[in-house]
Amino acid sequence: MRVTICNRQRRWKVNTRLLRQIAARALALVGATEDRLNIVLVDAAAVARLNQQFHHREGPTDILTFDYGAGDVTGELVISIEHAVAQAKRFRSTPSRELALYAVHGILHLHGHDDLSPRLRARMRAAERRLMAMLAKDCDLSTVLQ
Repeated sequence: MRVTICNRQRRWKVNTRLLRQIAARALALVGATEDRLNIVLVDAAAVARLNQQFHHREGPTDILTFDYGAGDVTGELVISIEHAVAQAKRFRSTPSRELALYAVHGILHLHGHDDLSPRLRARMRAAERRLMAMLAKDCDLSTVLQ
């Protein structure tokens, strides 16, 4: 498995080594040892442009997941750091934990989970909680984003 990270925002300091470790561990936990994953960290304006271009939805979002299937890159996660910071306040979490959750969320999307209906969303949230609990045992989720 290979995880690459491209930090295209400069407002917040991201521990890319730790984020790579978290993503690699999450991939291992879902049995995706052959995956090649790109994670691109962007600001709200960049994710809004991509959201419009690829999903025809206006405005920013937390994460966009692109599944490329087999090949050199299996998938790509485009994560809005600004959204992680804002949502952490809203949900009384931390920006670091929110960023880790977005990576987990995207990885689950790449591996068959969906959140389009209430029932599917509940199943996905349960899977997120399980993965986050397992990751918390192996990784320091509190220092990904400063």
